[in-house]
Amino acid sequence: SAAKILLLVVMAGCWLPEAVAQEADTFDIASSSLYYPHRFKPKEFSMEIAMSQVKLPFDWLETAVQAPLFHFHAAYGLPKGFMLDGRFSSLFVSNQISVGPKWNYRKNNISFNLGYDVAYTFGYLNQFGFASSQQSWINYPNASIGVKFKDVAFTLKGEAQIVTFFTTKQGDNEISTEKNFSNGFTIALYMEQRIHKNKVMVLGLKNSYAKYHFMAWPAFSTFNRFYNMPEFYIGLIL
Repeated sequence: SAAKILLLVVMAGCWLPEAVAQEADTFDIASSSLYYPHRFKPKEFSMEIAMSQVKLPFDWLETAVQAPLFHFHAAYGLPKGFMLDGRFSSLFVSNQISVGPKWNYRKNNISFNLGYDVAYTFGYLNQFGFASSQQSWINYPNASIGVKFKDVAFTLKGEAQIVTFFTTKQGDNEISTEKNFSNGFTIALYMEQRIHKNKVMVLGLKNSYAKYHFMAWPAFSTFNRFYNMPEFYIGLIL
């Protein structure tokens, strides 16, 4: 009858918002995260584009004008809680490519991982009267711990920096070393926040306590002390 049909329409109208709300509630920040330690599914692929601003020491640059650093970051899921993490960072005249495995362990809302990245850096400066180049290999043993809620996750990451090879050329002069040395460490705090559907924005605050930063490689041969280098990071996980 018409009354029954009307009743069914009214009931469907009441159920529809609830069903939509339940569907929206299935989002979990861990499934869309790159920094929060979690188990990637085997062959799962995720990527991020980002930009950061590093405050390099005034001693190195003698100017307040500093350019941003651009990043492409990707992760690939492997079996048994492992993943492969890779990143390309570029300032055009200074570049770094890094890759390394991570092992993730998660229990309830708290998780951690252990990783080891190997990076190759290279740079060229052939303008403004310079004829310089640089290459280096850097190892980054690292660990992260994170806590998550439904739409947001916080991750604290620490990494050491071990330079295993460094060479720089200034015209006909070359400085090279194959002796391993500690280049300090970096502490970073990342917040990942859902902004639309499964898209996640990343905000990070980092501080490196180091002698050398690949962005400012021409200054390495002159200064031999540790500096604090704060960095602000913003990214979008695609």
